[in-house]
Amino acid sequence: MRSVGTDIVEIARIGRSLRRQPAFAEAVFSPEERRYCEAQARPDQHYAARFAAKEAFLKAVGRGVLDGVPLDEIEVTRSGGRGPALRLGPSAAAALEAAGGREALVSLSHDGGIALAFVVVCG
Repeated sequence: MRSVGTDIVEIARIGRSLRRQPAFAEAVFSPEERRYCEAQARPDQHYAARFAAKEAFLKAVGRGVLDGVPLDEIEVTRSGGRGPALRLGPSAAAALEAAGGREALVSLSHDGGIALAFVVVCG
């Protein structure tokens, strides 16, 4: 099984959500994601790219935001100079398996006030 999901997010919108609703970051991003983003020169663009990745993953597995996969279970990780990867919690891993996938690959980008993510599910 192969499928692709993509999402595009306005960086400023995510920044506004982070400032207006402090609980937003805790509900959507893992502690590791929050640490990574806050350590960057422009945290909002990193948060936005990760938010886009979560949405792209859900699209790739045929799910919606309210379909039982908490967004903080879809975690974007960075490891040793390598590109981003996804670490999935139990509900997200079950959604991947139910969609016929064994692995989800992710690519992130941000420029010009937008963040973009692609997720490819491989079976």
